[in-house]
Amino acid sequence: MKTSKNVIEKPKKETESNIHQGDCVYLKNQDELFQVLGIDNAYKKCWVRKWPLNPDGSPVFEVSIKQVSPNQ
Repeated sequence: MKTSKNVIEKPKKETESNIHQGDCVYLKNQDELFQVLGIDNAYKKCWVRKWPLNPDGSPVFEVSIKQVSPNQ
């Protein structure tokens, strides 16, 4: 399934500073795509949910920005 969201495809050092709300990213050791809902740069955290959305709802959870991976 294709998505109209941006998938971050940057080297790791650039990834942390180029994450934006609404972007779709991969997390380390995960094959699924996640959508970024919020970012706290001061604490290097972001909130994500699985993408595409689950019809029953997709839980939101907090991860370290360092866990964001540019690719699978």
